[in-house]
Amino acid sequence: MRGFTVEHSVELPSDAATVWRMLVDAGRAQAWWGRLERDITHIAQELTVSTGSSSVYRVWIESIVPGRALEFTSAYLGVSPLSAVRLEVLGSGPVRLRVTEALDAADPATVYQVRLLWQHRFDRLAAALPVAPAGPGAEVAGAAGGGPIPDISVRCTLDRPGWRPLHRAVLGEWLPLSGPAWPPRWFYVVDSEGPRPFPILRWRVHFDDLIALGIEAVRGSPPTEAEVAVTANASSLELRVRHTGWSALDLDTETREVLRDRFLATWQHTLQRAAHV
Repeated sequence: MRGFTVEHSVELPSDAATVWRMLVDAGRAQAWWGRLERDITHIAQELTVSTGSSSVYRVWIESIVPGRALEFTSAYLGVSPLSAVRLEVLGSGPVRLRVTEALDAADPATVYQVRLLWQHRFDRLAAALPVAPAGPGAEVAGAAGGGPIPDISVRCTLDRPGWRPLHRAVLGEWLPLSGPAWPPRWFYVVDSEGPRPFPILRWRVHFDDLIALGIEAVRGSPPTEAEVAVTANASSLELRVRHTGWSALDLDTETREVLRDRFLATWQHTLQRAAHV
């Protein structure tokens, strides 16, 4: 398979048998991955993994080494480009859980999102281990459909003393905004899917020190809140962004994480752009 291979691993304070059950038992996998329609039991098995009401993966089991390794082919919504996933349980306790996913694409945005998704999934798995249910059909608190999503917080130091990056005359040179009049009406996320506008519902300016935006990341959900602030000293400027409100979005956890991470990548790129305007 051409493209790019993503790898991520985590050390877990548990024995190999318990971690293996978290991978293949439907009731346990719900805590970190999604709702398996049945336990994973044999090769050539085909099943779905639902990570939310609109987020489903079709999985084909390719190889099983009981207690140690699981390989499967995966397609988002059953129609997207295939990827080949290998999960390995290494050691006896504590164990290292390692995933490698061979993608049929190599664009940086896709690679970034896949790596972050596995990081989020493994974080949920580690959190679920102390309260893993005794039986394969038990319900699990903190399943893949909920959970807090961390705020975005990024900053950048600019070697440009005296520059006013939040002044209206220069703001559009680096911040991805547009609109027919002032204040702007749209904030743009630009990634492998192209530029996507998100409505700005609130706009507040405090001199040239701070801009606060209410951005409608999901139609019908409360707007997320982004603050862009600047602090100046004699030799440099510091730009800071804090973007909150992700847990309130009416989406399943993985979809929220993907959206939040795309905004994170946009803010990181935006601050880099400010440094070179």
